[in-house]
Amino acid sequence: EKNDISTHELNETEPLKGTTDQDQTESISQYKLSMRRWPLNIFYSTSVVGSALGMLGFSPITDVMQGIYGVSDFEVQLLMLVFVIFYIPLMFPANYLIEHKGISIPIILATILLIAGAWIRMFANYSFYFILVGQILMAMGQPFVVTAPPKIAGLWHSDNEQALGTTLGSLAQPIGAVLGFLLPLPFISDSDKDSPDGKSKMLFYILIQSIIITVISFPILLIVKDKPDTPPSRSAEEFLKIVPESQVKNFCKLMKNRDFLSILGAFSCIFCVYITLGATVGQITKEFEFGAHDNSYFGAVFAVAGILGSFIHAVPLDAYQKYKLQFIIIGITSVMGIVATTLGLYSQIFWVAAL
Repeated sequence: EKNDISTHELNETEPLKGTTDQDQTESISQYKLSMRRWPLNIFYSTSVVGSALGMLGFSPITDVMQGIYGVSDFEVQLLMLVFVIFYIPLMFPANYLIEHKGISIPIILATILLIAGAWIRMFANYSFYFILVGQILMAMGQPFVVTAPPKIAGLWHSDNEQALGTTLGSLAQPIGAVLGFLLPLPFISDSDKDSPDGKSKMLFYILIQSIIITVISFPILLIVKDKPDTPPSRSAEEFLKIVPESQVKNFCKLMKNRDFLSILGAFSCIFCVYITLGATVGQITKEFEFGAHDNSYFGAVFAVAGILGSFIHAVPLDAYQKYKLQFIIIGITSVMGIVATTLGLYSQIFWVAAL
């Protein structure tokens, strides 16, 4: 990879103890940035977008799918819930592979499962359960890809790029959620559930979704690599030397940490709201005479607001380190949002429910 490296001027100017100026110069000169780092990060992020699209691409149109395939509420909700069901047990082997084997094996595995699952759904005209099988395959791959951003940033980016690299990977899933909520708009409408052309329209929508997932996910297979030939910084070099500890030991330590358990509980409640909305938005809103298009906008507003909120809260948090105040603000605004949503649904006023 001789032509794949560009020299990087490090900001790490503090001398190491016990070294001469000549040693420092030689040490600094060995840190170089690979030109592969941004394409790898970008294509990794697009593969996560594809995974989120597959996860939420049916959420706004669950009521329509019920009418087309003649299945129950629960069976349609499983198309999204399988991602949560498989994430919990597969998170541990995914973390093990990333820590002990590098990022290539888990990312390649996740991408193959994602693309294979997407195309298996094309047999939907034979049975609804082909869609469910495809979703299960995609769900099995997701844990192996979504936990990689810190690892990619730590190994491939310099210290002053790591925050951006991690953010790029972390924002991919909510961006995919926005795409998943909005993509059905031009292809599926409420009238399709009783239409003789409903199955053909749904199959065409699945085709479009599968093509998008393949196009944005496949490139990572061509470019993924465990680590650069030359570390980009001193911290990356030290990162490579870290010997991973036992997951069981780390888990036991975390379970004894009260602060961690408090944050875990708060995050779990917030994540439960996100998952519940994704899985049941169609069933909830149809009782108040909102349709599939309304569901798409509801979900997109929810995901976009989450992205904007992360930046709005991150700036003062980084500047003032007021974690408790941020938790209080988030808690108050969350309650206000739930109240506004409830009022909007019962009043059947779209903008109030969306707010």
